[in-house]
Amino acid sequence: MEERIYDYWAATLQDGYIGNLIDIVERAGGAHALYDMSKERMVAGLGVTGRLAGLIDEKKADERILEKQYYEMYAKGICYVNHDEDDFPEKLKNIASVPYGLFVKGRLPDPLTPSVAIVGARECSEYGRLMAEYFGDRLAKKGVQIISGMAWGIDGISQGAAIDAGGKSFAVLGCGVDIAYPSKNRLLYNKLCTGGNGVISEYAPGTPAESRRFPPRNRLISGLCDVLIVVEARAKSGTLITVDTAIDQGRCVMIVPGRLTDSLSAGCLNLLYQGALPATSIESVMEQLGPVSQKTMAGRAGSVKTGSVKTGSVKAGIVPKIRTKERTIPEELKKIADVLTIEPQSIEAVAAGAGTDAESAMIMLTKLEIMGIARETWPGYFILEPELA
Repeated sequence: MEERIYDYWAATLQDGYIGNLIDIVERAGGAHALYDMSKERMVAGLGVTGRLAGLIDEKKADERILEKQYYEMYAKGICYVNHDEDDFPEKLKNIASVPYGLFVKGRLPDPLTPSVAIVGARECSEYGRLMAEYFGDRLAKKGVQIISGMAWGIDGISQGAAIDAGGKSFAVLGCGVDIAYPSKNRLLYNKLCTGGNGVISEYAPGTPAESRRFPPRNRLISGLCDVLIVVEARAKSGTLITVDTAIDQGRCVMIVPGRLTDSLSAGCLNLLYQGALPATSIESVMEQLGPVSQKTMAGRAGSVKTGSVKTGSVKAGIVPKIRTKERTIPEELKKIADVLTIEPQSIEAVAAGAGTDAESAMIMLTKLEIMGIARETWPGYFILEPELA
């Protein structure tokens, strides 16, 4: 059996052990040598604990089964990239706990193209949704790759916006790349697996999504980016784990400001207080990525600013402004359209604001929905469907 299949086997050990697996394999004399070692030899010769030696031993499968799994993986359109191969992302070679290998469905990010990770709350507000769409869409149109975790909410919204804008996006999962998690993002998952986009994981195909697997994957999301943008995060949020790893890795962290009274913005406001940079426009993000040419983003390695940057050095740029989609609104519908905002309002509240009854308001809201001016966020609650200038 070829050595690379033993490397594939060694990569499956990453599920349960996120540490210096590369060092352990090297001390053993290679993945094949580690596979052949008994638990006793591992403890005596490698200095690993009995528990870790037992974990490694439990992961051993018959060589014929390993070989079958390896080739079936490729037949499913999934490839394996070892840490010492040329295709392995350079950005991940210097982070803490370098993954032994990666499983990829689709492609890996282009190493010469700037990357921005956009993360945030799963249960986001309409403001958060709008900001995720704005940054995902506009950055993609400038040739920036969007990295995230395909989670419901901010992550998936920003990635979907990037792809719909004709850009490239890459998701790092806390499960196998053959699993669309969450399942309600199946359509996005399908898009990410094709068209020059990609789905990435350090966990072998078939590995289910479990809560313990998501915090370790966050170091890969931040590791693959040049700039991390946070759009809505509570004071105690899983998103802040990604922020911590980004800071440790020397990445530039930017925050979309929110209102003081919003619990979804509490974590963001705390980060701004601690010195993170405000993401007030596309220009403010592009400044951190360096010079931009008309056709491509060049000189990334020499121009990208990372780590701590003085807030005063960031240019405000053009602050996005919310506007109603450019369509002619019939006069009889304007009184309803003028009441709508990006914050959900009940039919009763809209009717009261427009000086009409609920039944009439519902009829007019339905017409505005058909026109793409209004949207029902949940039964009986409507928002203005805006776009950003």
